[in-house]
Amino acid sequence: MSESVAELARRFERGVVDVDELVAALEAAGISDRLAERRYGVPTVFALGEAVLAHLERPPVRAPRPVPYVRAALRRSALLLTPVVCALAAADELARVGWAVPAVAAVLGWAGARGRAYAAAGALLTAAACGLAPATLAGPDRGLAVAVGLTGYALVAGARTGLRWAVPAWLAAGALLAGLWDRVEVLPVAAALLLAAALRIRAHAPVTGVLVALCQGATAVLVWRAAPDAAVLALGVPLLVFVVCWHEARAATATDAHDDLRAFHAEVRDLGTVTVGALVPPLVAGVGLGAAAYRLPYLLSSHPGARGLVLGCAAVLLLGGVLALTTLLAARGRRLAAAALAAAPLGALVAGGTLLPTTVAALAATYLAGLVLAAHAVFDPERY
Repeated sequence: MSESVAELARRFERGVVDVDELVAALEAAGISDRLAERRYGVPTVFALGEAVLAHLERPPVRAPRPVPYVRAALRRSALLLTPVVCALAAADELARVGWAVPAVAAVLGWAGARGRAYAAAGALLTAAACGLAPATLAGPDRGLAVAVGLTGYALVAGARTGLRWAVPAWLAAGALLAGLWDRVEVLPVAAALLLAAALRIRAHAPVTGVLVALCQGATAVLVWRAAPDAAVLALGVPLLVFVVCWHEARAATATDAHDDLRAFHAEVRDLGTVTVGALVPPLVAGVGLGAAAYRLPYLLSSHPGARGLVLGCAAVLLLGGVLALTTLLAARGRRLAAAALAAAPLGALVAGGTLLPTTVAALAATYLAGLVLAAHAVFDPERY
């Protein structure tokens, strides 16, 4: 190792100011993190740059790299809740269209949030699907179906934009819910701003990432159809966004925080332990609620909607965990596994029996399998 690093140091012994400049030069020379580990025995290019500077007798200058995640988690949660709040504000309009309209908008919108090209194509597909769908699915008013579908699509597709673009939608929805304003036409205008912002984002996810998003959206629609009375409970789903954002923030600096492999592997173990441990309680609570729905106290068991409400709580809680697990798997490069995991609960549609209990059982089984897959991914140093 020392001879290789020494030879590398002789190539950069002049004109290097600090470690950041050296890292840029190393990456320009084609040295990646994997190559740095295999050839020089250090976990990252940044650590290799520090080793080279040590041979050059220059003290390594490491700029602090704090990665805040609370603000990002709050922003992402607010963006995820934007279509939910707007749907509550436009409940009358949604009641006049078929269930397939918001379903198509949600699924295609979630996939459209992955990049500019997908957002543009998804808008065209949404308009075509809502305009050409049979009246039994879209409702008798095709114009209203297209307007509602495009509005919902724009609100969901803007889930990766800046929060400032969602402020008009929140203000409009708040005014409608409070009775201060009765012109629901302002919601499509606010949604158009979100879609315009989404079209400006140059991010372009791979096809497998879009497949994961499509499966996630379809599973969310399944839970909505199985437990429509518990739709407002979806407000609790973004709570698990904090787990995902914390993991992403720690993973972004895990390879740069340590100079030797032993410390790096210890960092990965700690990160994996906390991540998987944080996702176990929702599974336990969801399974517990699912079992408790069939053993309610006498006063609650006599209420006709009590069991459905408890099962709806379990479904929404388990859905949040499944979405978090699939997002973690996709972030660690296991996109096909994430897509298969996200699509697994859809088996409840062909399993027979009552839809809501079957959906809860499918989500619980998927959640457990997802924990095992996520554990393999987050504990693997090669995935960072």
